[in-house]
Amino acid sequence: MKAIAILFIVLALTSARSYPLFKQCDSQWGSTIIGSGPETICKVGCLLSSVSMALNSYGKTVDGQSSNPKTVNDWLKAHSGYSGELFIWGSISSLGFSYVGKVNAAQAATDLDQGYVVILNVRNGGHWVLATGRNGSTFNVNDPGYNVSTYTQSEVTQAAIFSVRAGFLQQAYEAFENLANFVNQDD
Repeated sequence: MKAIAILFIVLALTSARSYPLFKQCDSQWGSTIIGSGPETICKVGCLLSSVSMALNSYGKTVDGQSSNPKTVNDWLKAHSGYSGELFIWGSISSLGFSYVGKVNAAQAATDLDQGYVVILNVRNGGHWVLATGRNGSTFNVNDPGYNVSTYTQSEVTQAAIFSVRAGFLQQAYEAFENLANFVNQDD
């Protein structure tokens, strides 16, 4: 039992997710036209930037380059990932992110706890941010447009959920998490 607990802790520590913070107005990509335009990543690229942070954190590359708002925008343009300037939710499935759907804030919290990628719609529906964790009813976020690191559940309009085809460590972590839950049922 102790060996399983130790292995579980080691796997949890080695699979801890580190998310980069990409600001949509960064000079490296802020002036780039999003989709077929006319707006720029700086002006309307919060969702693109949030998706890029998630892809990057899982080591997903696009055309051999690290995922960031510019490279992901270029890839989406070349792979029918936009309708005009609007992101097509299922367009990144070939990169290993499967769109599950949109949910309310309470379900987003549950999904985040279960290891899904959660992108929150905040500011009365006008802005998207990447959820990086949570503390009770407060989401920790990487906000590409504002200097904000948390939003409460009541500030979330909706959330987009993605499942990730992950590598060996994530699969092992999930398997041992399930095993630990099973073993704890006997205690």
